[in-house]
Order: sequence, then structure tokens, then C-alpha cells
Amino acid sequence: MTPEQQAMINHDAPDKGIKLIIFFVFANLGTVISFGASDGYMVELARREPVEIRGTTQSYVSAVRQIFMVLAAFMTGLGLNGEDYGGDFSWTMGFNAIMGVCAAFSFVTIPLCWFCITEEKVPRKSMRKFLAYLYDLLQHRVLYQVIAFRFFRQILSLFSVTASSPIQSAWAKVTPLNEGISEMISCLVTFISLWIVRRYGLHWSWKVVVVVCQFGVVFVDAFPTFFTIWNVYRSQWFWLGVPLLEEFPNSIGDFIATLFVVEVCDKGSEATIMGLMITISALGTPFSTVLYKSVDSYFDIERKFIVKDDHYVRSQVTYAYLIAYACNLLSVIFVVWLPRQKAEVHALKAKGGKSKLLGTLTVCYLVFAFFWIIMTNVLSLSDSTSCLRIAGGSGC
Repeated sequence: MTPEQQAMINHDAPDKGIKLIIFFVFANLGTVISFGASDGYMVELARREPVEIRGTTQSYVSAVRQIFMVLAAFMTGLGLNGEDYGGDFSWTMGFNAIMGVCAAFSFVTIPLCWFCITEEKVPRKSMRKFLAYLYDLLQHRVLYQVIAFRFFRQILSLFSVTASSPIQSAWAKVTPLNEGISEMISCLVTFISLWIVRRYGLHWSWKVVVVVCQFGVVFVDAFPTFFTIWNVYRSQWFWLGVPLLEEFPNSIGDFIATLFVVEVCDKGSEATIMGLMITISALGTPFSTVLYKSVDSYFDIERKFIVKDDHYVRSQVTYAYLIAYACNLLSVIFVVWLPRQKAEVHALKAKGGKSKLLGTLTVCYLVFAFFWIIMTNVLSLSDSTSCLRIAGGSGC
């Protein structure tokens, strides 16, 4: 790094970031709640569709979401391409302006929800009765099996490497603008993938699609990764461009894996079950991050090593990626809990029965994941404990 770039680094950022973290915690909480409610409403609409085309509404909603993600990627790519963010523009929107725009769009949804959505009023349940109802739901085989599939598959399929960001900036020389353009193209690729599923894939075998797509993602991603690591060919568009191809199998696999949720929901429980599924995703993603941060703490792949770019560091990064790819491929094991198609879901609902033991076990591992995430993140905020491997440090 040049002296000018080093002068722009805020070395006190980790100590001053606690306030931001707290704000983002509440923002994420609002996101989970709103997604649960909106997806519950979406499921209510989707269940009105004939079985032959069920999933069309879900694909439309996901496609619209991708369109607006294109706008978000454009804003961050263009607005954060200043020199202080590693770009080459003489100006920048800055972090506060980006957050202000995001907040403004969030406020816009308030009148839209108030005036454009109609729903029937239902009697308010006490928290005690609701928790008892939720615990009873979790004892049904179709539900605890679906939760296990989504949770454990997500943990392994999202297993990554902490060095990906330093590699992107130090070895591939990716600028924020090109990263933003890549994200925009990625959203468009996802949009096309969802259209393909809606047009041709609503009756594909869910098991086969998830397995094939997961192997496809790893196969495509490995080429630019190892070529960049070992300096066979380094280019920011090789690093960004080739993985765009993996968005086809990745988005199709993720979408197919959520289609069965519509079939699981019963009338009156749409928002409850969708909120539960959103919560599972909100737990699985950070739990996966906590795990691979702990694994990567045993390798010398921090930014201070990446800039050395020698054989030892490249070997360390390679080992970390091999572990990540192995976990990604192992995630296909959990398709044994995924029904093949809609008919199998309904058969499982009708004949699967209930198990208080497995329902309780489901609650236990979800609660454990929640408190483990909280504990490791709290430990990472303190200088005296951030060095612990469970907090992502290299050891005290």
C-alpha cells in the first residue's frame, strides 16, 4: 500500500465500531421481522395458485427483489469508488450518505404497507399460547425435517474463507466500481435464473436440482480462485466475471430449496412458519461465519500475510479453500431430508406423524446456535478476548 493509502486507514475503527454494530443489530432485527411478515403474505397468495403452477408468485417476488438489488449494487459501486475506499474516483458518497439512502427507502415502505395491503383481523394470542402453538408445530415431522435441512445445509453451503476480501483487493486488484458492476450483473443473472425456473423448472426434482447446483457452484468457483491464488492469471474481471456463471446454479438451487416451504404451511400459519424459516436463515448464515472464522484462525491468511504473496501464504490459503469447498460439497448430504416434489411434501404432512423428542432437539440446537453466535460476537468486541480462536482470533 502507498503511504497515502495507509494514511487513510482508521486504525481505531475496531474500537469505535460497537455503536454501529448495535445499530445494525436492531436494523437486522427489523429486517427479519418484516421479511417474515411479507413472506407470510406471499405464501398466503401462493397457496391460492393451482398445484401445477404453484411457485409462480414466489418467483415473481424474488425476481422483483433482484431488480431492486441491482439499484443497490449500482449505488454502492458508484458511490463508494473513491480513493479512500480503494477506488479511483476523486469523490465519494461516503458511508453516511449510503446509510441515509437505505433508510429513506425503508421509510417509503411504510405507506405502501399501510395503504396497499389488506388483511383480516384475527384475535390476538397471548405469548404463552403462541409459544405452546409453535412448540407443537415443531413436533411435526414435516416441519422439524424441513428446519434441519435448511439449517444444516445453509451452514455448510455458506462455509467460506476469511481471506476472500484481502485476496480480492490485494491480489485481484478489484475496485469498488467493478465490484458493484459485478453485483449488478449477478442480480440480473439471478433474475434470468428465476425466470427459467418459473418457465421450465416448477416440476423438477428438488433433490436433484440442489445436488447438481451445489456441485456446479464449487466447480465454477474453483477456477478463478486457485488461478488467482497461485498467480497463474490475475485479473479483477477474471476474479469477478467467472463466478457470475455460478449464479445460475446457485440461485436456482437456493430457490428450489425454498419452494417446499409453501407446501408446508397450513392456512392461518403462513406468517408464523415463514417467520420461523427466515429466522433459521438468520441463524444459519452467521453460525456458518463463526465456524469458518474459527477454522481459518489456524491458518496464516490475514491481510498482513496476504500482502507477502509468497509460497507459504498461497499454500495456507489453498488449504483454507479446500476445507471450504469440502464443506460446500458435504452440504448435499442433507437433501435426504428434502422431499422430491409437492406430492411428497403432502404425503409427509399426512403420514409423518409427530415426535416430541425431535421437536425438543430442534429447539435445543437452534437455541444453542443463537447463544453461540451472540457469545462469539461479544468476545470479538473486547481486546482481551478477541484473540480467542472461537472469536476468530489467532490465539491468545
